[in-house]
Amino acid sequence: MTAVESVVDVKGRESMANRGSLRWQSGARSIFRVVSFVECFTWVGMLTGMAFKYLINGNGIGVTIFGWAHGITWLCYLAAALFAAVTFRWKVWVLLIGWVSSTLPFLTWPFERWMLKTGRIDVDGSHEPG
Repeated sequence: MTAVESVVDVKGRESMANRGSLRWQSGARSIFRVVSFVECFTWVGMLTGMAFKYLINGNGIGVTIFGWAHGITWLCYLAAALFAAVTFRWKVWVLLIGWVSSTLPFLTWPFERWMLKTGRIDVDGSHEPG
């Protein structure tokens, strides 16, 4: 059997053995989890900067700094979610929910927690893909 072939168990479900090495899976999981948290953090900075710029004193330095950081982090989040989706074989709708969660403040971290809770980013492959 080659590395790209699937293994089907007795219930007809596809095995997770062909998702790559445990090191690869662990890396995908770590990158996704860290970038999810950082993206949430940059939302805090961006919204704080906007509050200072538009409500408090008109100083836009916070928006400049955190806007740039948030933009870079957002692009990294989209790539990390795609990397995790391919590695862990998420269904397309799961990836789309992840991408949509990145457009609203603070939803990437709850999405990451949901992925962890449902086993969609389990390294050992003990859960079904989804």
